[in-house]
Amino acid sequence: MFCETEAETFADPARELIFQVARGYLERRGITATELVFEPAQHKALLDDGARFQEILQRVALLQGQHTKRPVSERMKELTALAEAAMRRVEAQAAKLSPFDDIAGAQQQGLLRGATLDEWVRDGVTVARLVAACDSWEAKATLCLDLLEAGLGGESHALADQTLSEILRLKPAAVLFGEAGRRRMIDVCLALAGEAPLSDMPPVLLRLRQMLQAQSLPHSLTAIGERLAEALDGGLPLFGEDAYLEWEGLLALRQRVAALPLLQGEPAIPANMARRFARFAAPELLNPILGREPDIARKLLFLLRLYREVEEGNARFELQGILSHYMDHRDFRTQFLGPQATREEFATLAAAISEGLVRADIPDPRKTRLLDQFRTQLATVAKPNGQRNIQRGQGGANDAVIVQGLRIPLRNWSPVGLLFGPCPPGMAVGDRLTIAVEIRNAALSIDFSAEAEVLRVTDDVVAARYACSDPAIVQRIKSYFAV
Repeated sequence: MFCETEAETFADPARELIFQVARGYLERRGITATELVFEPAQHKALLDDGARFQEILQRVALLQGQHTKRPVSERMKELTALAEAAMRRVEAQAAKLSPFDDIAGAQQQGLLRGATLDEWVRDGVTVARLVAACDSWEAKATLCLDLLEAGLGGESHALADQTLSEILRLKPAAVLFGEAGRRRMIDVCLALAGEAPLSDMPPVLLRLRQMLQAQSLPHSLTAIGERLAEALDGGLPLFGEDAYLEWEGLLALRQRVAALPLLQGEPAIPANMARRFARFAAPELLNPILGREPDIARKLLFLLRLYREVEEGNARFELQGILSHYMDHRDFRTQFLGPQATREEFATLAAAISEGLVRADIPDPRKTRLLDQFRTQLATVAKPNGQRNIQRGQGGANDAVIVQGLRIPLRNWSPVGLLFGPCPPGMAVGDRLTIAVEIRNAALSIDFSAEAEVLRVTDDVVAARYACSDPAIVQRIKSYFAV
């Protein structure tokens, strides 16, 4: 934002810039940028606070100088003149206002519907006075929602939205989100953006959630995106110290974010998520996950899945080296798959690894070497003798697999495998899912939960291996297929 006129000093971009550069001061004072801009008392407090006024202007000048290449001293003179003129205009409009107690009283005086610069400033003074009269951050946020629900137009609506966005981002106002913690902040932000509301969300956030679905609040939405990005930043685990639980939790979180259109405009969210995935290329996270997989085949599948999630160049380079290590593993022939594997599993996993290599964004020379390594090693592996002597059950009209609350038709199934679809985008080979299965036919009516691993995805139809932990259910399934 580069102000050239006094009118531009009151515009949304200028107020946002003031919020950014003066944020620490605002948090110490317990005020919003709206109050700082439109309250004469706050002007005096700022001017009386040593060199704080010049410090804030200098930060603005430095930021703008980086883009315009103009001398900072020259820009400082211009900003000082603009700021002093703006403060004089605010003081003049504030002096003309009659007292009012609430929004209705202000509207009765014809306020909050300005069309000229002086009227906009007058409305800004009105909003600032109403906000300043509130005795808590919740009350300030509630006032902003009342202003937005009052059907204000133009600048007044934008000012209320922007003031609310400031409150949502200020550290002292974090009490609005409830108990401290990144997980809590993530859940609240996702609920505000369209997920189901949390059972303990305060009324002010429930109102904001409803309004975000009903009207355009770009400033508040940006604030929620920034809060979410802030919660995703850093290296501390979000879902537990166990690396695999952290991996599963991040995959599920990414799907939750992707399902909310309101959050797709904040670039810091995917950027911070990508940095978290990149950390899985480091030994302290990668080794425990690979150690869970007894077979080289499934280690390779996980590495290829991780490679798709990672965007950072150095992390990708490390993963290419680890893939090559397993391709050249001295025990590849004997450890590619365990002795209990069937021919079908061998073929499915080999095809999935080959397809994953072909689709991976790996430089062509190295990709060619990896494919050659894999095909050469695969040719040495003894094919499993085990064959399925069971016939897959044909899925009926009432048979389904439930994944994350979504009911998906079951095509066919066996005691160890499922074929279901069409599935929503996002499922990939190597994914591990917690599912529910419903079977309804003349010979069997059964519901059970299971853990599944995606082995193949073709035309939105998923082939998965599953395991149910309930012995009684397992026995019923075996009996059904033994007939």
